[in-house]
Amino acid sequence: MDNTLFDNAERLFAGVCTPEAVRAIEAGGESIPLWDALEQSGFVQALLSEDAGGAGLALEDVWPVMFSAGRHAVPLPFAQTMLARGWLHEAGRPLDHGSVTFAPFRVRQEGDHLIARGVHFGQVASWVLATSGDAAWLLPTDEARVDSCAGHGSLDADLTWSQQVAGRGALARRAAAAISELQAFSLAALIAGAADRVLEMTLDYANQRVQFGKPIGKFQALQQQISEMAELVFAARMASQMACQGGARSPSSALAQLAKARASQGVGRIVAVAHAVHGAIGVTHEYDLQLYTRRLSEWSRTGGGAGYWSQQLGQAALDSGQSAVDFIRGQLFGEPVL
Repeated sequence: MDNTLFDNAERLFAGVCTPEAVRAIEAGGESIPLWDALEQSGFVQALLSEDAGGAGLALEDVWPVMFSAGRHAVPLPFAQTMLARGWLHEAGRPLDHGSVTFAPFRVRQEGDHLIARGVHFGQVASWVLATSGDAAWLLPTDEARVDSCAGHGSLDADLTWSQQVAGRGALARRAAAAISELQAFSLAALIAGAADRVLEMTLDYANQRVQFGKPIGKFQALQQQISEMAELVFAARMASQMACQGGARSPSSALAQLAKARASQGVGRIVAVAHAVHGAIGVTHEYDLQLYTRRLSEWSRTGGGAGYWSQQLGQAALDSGQSAVDFIRGQLFGEPVL
């Protein structure tokens, strides 16, 4: 990828977000030094206008940075923070410090508490942008009870706030659907990046591992599987890039849904082929492949999987009263439909 922002992001992440750093944070290590380095880079403010202290870039300009974050399995809500800060600024609640994650699902009042379950990156985020129905909140995690809720290496958590904290964090803007689509788009971009890294690692291993006197990548059976994997990886990349079109600072609603559906749909096969080619070494703790395939599997489910977002798109098409072709032309490609 020939892009200056991508090259700069790759250098940044390669220097501060090494596999060792990812493992340390997954094991409960301190995440603040990594976040400070990411915040100082200025990328998280890129979608804000210059008057607001940002770079005034459009989503298509910063997509390569989110893609790069996926390639390095950044264990913090970096892409989410970029999108959330832009949304919060437009909502009249600007935020210039700390990482932000999204909680658009499974948020509800229980007695005297507001509970968000299964919050992605809930263990390491500074803030949670949560929605339930028409209500929205910006909530600090340092005032929440944090309970880990997932398996090995996951940074998801159940978060509980008092009604007093929830009252202070209430937002006037009602846009629950927009928050879920921001999360969907951010995860689609991350999936595209992580899948790209997994393909890269798989190709390298297939060309280096020798069996029966030649690299295993020379065997037709493996070539066929890797070719299928490459198609799915590039489909995820194209789908997430499509959601950036139009020069806007937030993704197209329908295209964000499509991006998450398409990216999630390919994850199972991408992960299966990668581990099949690598064999037993790919699942070992010491080998880096599992850092990316675990994240891919987690990201594919988080914020709605392929089935959920495909259903949302299908329902929107039915509700529109348009033919399938007109819906695709108008809603997905922005073409005028007579």
